Amino acid sequence: MNMLEKCNNIFIDFDGVIVDSNKFKELAIERSIIKISGRNQLSEKAIIYFNINAGISRKKKLSLFFEEKQVEEIMKIYAEECNKFFIKALPSQGFRNFLTFIKENYKKVKIYILSGGEQKEIEIFLKKNLLLNFFQEILDSAENKSSHLKKKQVSGNDIFIGDSLNDLKASIESGTRFILFEEHKSLKSFPSEDVIKNNVYLRTTNFTALMNQIIS
Repeated sequence: MNMLEKCNNIFIDFDGVIVDSNKFKELAIERSIIKISGRNQLSEKAIIYFNINAGISRKKKLSLFFEEKQVEEIMKIYAEECNKFFIKALPSQGFRNFLTFIKENYKKVKIYILSGGEQKEIEIFLKKNLLLNFFQEILDSAENKSSHLKKKQVSGNDIFIGDSLNDLKASIESGTRFILFEEHKSLKSFPSEDVIKNNVYLRTTNFTALMNQIIS
């Protein structure tokens, strides 16, 4: 029996999994913060914290360092950069084939996007690449990932595909099986080997490799 036989829900992280956006976003937030706050000790700390904690709401992260007005200004600049990026971005290798494979062979499985990003940005990308109809729902930064998973009443047979330490933590807290996606990983937010060893159900490089692992 493969891992999908008893699975009802698959949750897929967006940045660094569905799309190769980690490095872009790390540079974009740096530019956005410096434009508003300048390059100083506070901004450097904020940039480091923001990028280490991939998968957490951008507003929540920025609010730890800046006043509300600055947070809104930074987020506006950052969102404009992200929108421009996602209009042109392409899906990860094998992603469309993976979605088609699930829909054709495991019709009961619902597929969700589970992201710390903003719904508008995600929808821009999905619509442009004709992928929106594959997904049951986009679960975005309106709530943290653990809360989203708990509200969906996930089981130990459900799957979360992610690429960061915070993704893995959400999977552990909710009891889902975690697939660690490595093709576009950022070393700033990637889990350590010690954490991976005891908590990751499967490691994969891309969606083509994942399909082969599932059916083998």
